[in-house]
Amino acid sequence: MKRNSLRILMINDHLHFGGGGDAVFRIERNAYEQEGFDVSTFSLSSKLFEGSMENNYVFNAPNSRFASKFGKFVGAPMVRNKLLEVLRDVRPHLVRVHLVSKLPLSIYSALIGWPVVQTLHGPNLFCATSWGNVKQTGADCSLGIGAKCWKKGCVSLPEMMLYSQMNSRLQPVLRSAIETYHCPSRFIQKKAEGLGLGNTFYLPLGIDKVFTDPVPAKQDASRRLIFVGSLVEQKGVQLLPEILELVTQVFPDTSLAICGRGPLENYLKCEFTDKGLLNNVEFKGFASPAQLSKEYRKSSVFVLPSLWAEQFGLVGVEALASGLPCVASDTGGIPEWLINGRHGYLVKRGDVRQFSNALIELLGDREKRLCYGSMGRKFSLNVHDGDVYGQHWVDIAGSYRSSLSENSKLSNIGR
Repeated sequence: MKRNSLRILMINDHLHFGGGGDAVFRIERNAYEQEGFDVSTFSLSSKLFEGSMENNYVFNAPNSRFASKFGKFVGAPMVRNKLLEVLRDVRPHLVRVHLVSKLPLSIYSALIGWPVVQTLHGPNLFCATSWGNVKQTGADCSLGIGAKCWKKGCVSLPEMMLYSQMNSRLQPVLRSAIETYHCPSRFIQKKAEGLGLGNTFYLPLGIDKVFTDPVPAKQDASRRLIFVGSLVEQKGVQLLPEILELVTQVFPDTSLAICGRGPLENYLKCEFTDKGLLNNVEFKGFASPAQLSKEYRKSSVFVLPSLWAEQFGLVGVEALASGLPCVASDTGGIPEWLINGRHGYLVKRGDVRQFSNALIELLGDREKRLCYGSMGRKFSLNVHDGDVYGQHWVDIAGSYRSSLSENSKLSNIGR
């Protein structure tokens, strides 16, 4: 380890690629390493990124459901002690925390006294379900964990009691451990500040160069929709069969590529089969960034029918960078990158008819798809450039170079 270099410890539940948060984790780490910083990571999973780098500290957390729940709600002293050992070994100038949802009490309690910047990839620190919406109605939620989580039907009474007990212990730890919260969207920044977090700054996420370098989608004669994300109810994937059914009534040759995996995959296959549409659908499974880039560029429109309040929705920005117009739910941070009538269309959350009509309009007008795709690509390259995003974090990390105990210089960033 280069003791004369700026030392950074990055923390995430895992180090393998799984979604948007992992994508920006990788962009940030690459930026630090290219700058010559000494970067280490701490995670709870030994599965790593392709071509993983050195200095990865891994604690293999128990896989059993009981052990994981016990560690989450009560604590895991062995994990805390391991992280304390890593901190003493690395002596980081800056600790960069991304997603910590498995063992939050143990992780954050070990970080007290170190300079910590936390990225809010979602509301998991302030929501019992980690989704940020009222489960039964899909309505927006002010967040915060307590009796309302049970009264609104988001969790059972025993779960509410467990989460409330954990939250009463976790919140004081967060106030002591986290110096600054990075908010990728104005939406989540407003939520965080509404919960009393004044130490926030806004910085929109960057995207991998694999999406910005290639020639954008050509919008050829085929009509192809694409969805990317977890196959769960919160993503609205259960609406896709009905949406595709309505679209194919106008354009029978329309196909749908589904890139992702999750518990609703078999349900979707059954629904598409019942509607006679299974031959119109490609289940691609999990796709790497390089694979996604190819899938975007041979598609016509990106769809994101989310029912929960997406905190950002990085896949939409990737699609825009690839020259695709988007149709997505008007919720969460999505309207911050999907400009209605310029990059595609925002539709009312859960409105299948409106969603289908927006797709039919775009699929019937190649010139509009090209126009919206071009405007979306320019916006994405300008606002969400991965190199610029990485340089922001290099600059932020540099503010911690002189001393481990020096006060943070982040107070006015992005305000």
